[in-house]
Amino acid sequence: MKALVIYDSRTGNTEKMARAIAEGASSVEGVSVEVRRIGEMFPLSILADGDLTFYGSPVIYADVTEGFRSFLEHLKRMVEDGRMRMKGKVAAVFGSYGFDGAWVMEERMKRMLENIGYKVYEKACVETADSVRYRPERALENCRSFGREVAEAARGKI
Repeated sequence: MKALVIYDSRTGNTEKMARAIAEGASSVEGVSVEVRRIGEMFPLSILADGDLTFYGSPVIYADVTEGFRSFLEHLKRMVEDGRMRMKGKVAAVFGSYGFDGAWVMEERMKRMLENIGYKVYEKACVETADSVRYRPERALENCRSFGREVAEAARGKI
């Protein structure tokens, strides 16, 4: 099974989470993981080839980053134009926030991915920026556990 971790990060917290999730997912037998940051060059075709994609963004002023939103809007247009197909593929959501941001990942990001055609994992991996920065052992272990849990569930197509 091929898993992808696609993320945006402003201060490095969401990037740390992305790498920990990738570690957790790759610990599941038969799962290979590729990590990509929004803004770096990579072919969108890797999304169509993947079985599971973790999507992450920091939440700033109760919204995902502009780069993350733009990426998903572009992907949605590709799907609507028939250039890519995400129907039936599994996605999971993660991210960090400072204030009042958990609901953005648990509701808005999930809805964005469902509108593209993904089957979205019920739980999200949500950490405060302070947890990742000041208590990284606990926060990043939560991320590794989340990566393992979702990869194991995705093997059975959740």
